[in-house]
Amino acid sequence: MEKEKRHTHYSNDEELTSFVKEPGGSYSLQPYDLIGISRFGILKKTLSLLAKRLSFTTNEISKILHISERTLQRYHAEDRLSPDISERTLMLAKLYERGIEIFHDAANFTDWLRTPLPAFNYQPPIQLLDTSFGFQLIEDELGRIEYGVFA
Repeated sequence: MEKEKRHTHYSNDEELTSFVKEPGGSYSLQPYDLIGISRFGILKKTLSLLAKRLSFTTNEISKILHISERTLQRYHAEDRLSPDISERTLMLAKLYERGIEIFHDAANFTDWLRTPLPAFNYQPPIQLLDTSFGFQLIEDELGRIEYGVFA
């Protein structure tokens, strides 16, 4: 019961799903919202929606989340993910939101994620998403793109 009370203080599943469906819309979540949602756990169906939006395979998502494909497949749509998996999912959702903001189109952003780039030692950005340092490198590069600073 206490977990439910704590969760409603931060957000709800519908708001998080809307955040994934409409990045950059009125559903942008604040840091304390993200902390609370991470602790409570997001629904598997929200992760599935995000993966679909990013055109990521189960294999790609499992590598980013540090979970086996089989374990990920065992989750049902209404199951809550662990705090660690939820946190990484939220990091990915924030990155998606930022990518849409910069590229103005999901397809352009997902294509960019799969393109080997000099800024990433000729690796596609998607290959860097298995570490928080990789997320930060990608965020930094998106900032440079936004301001027209190319390395």
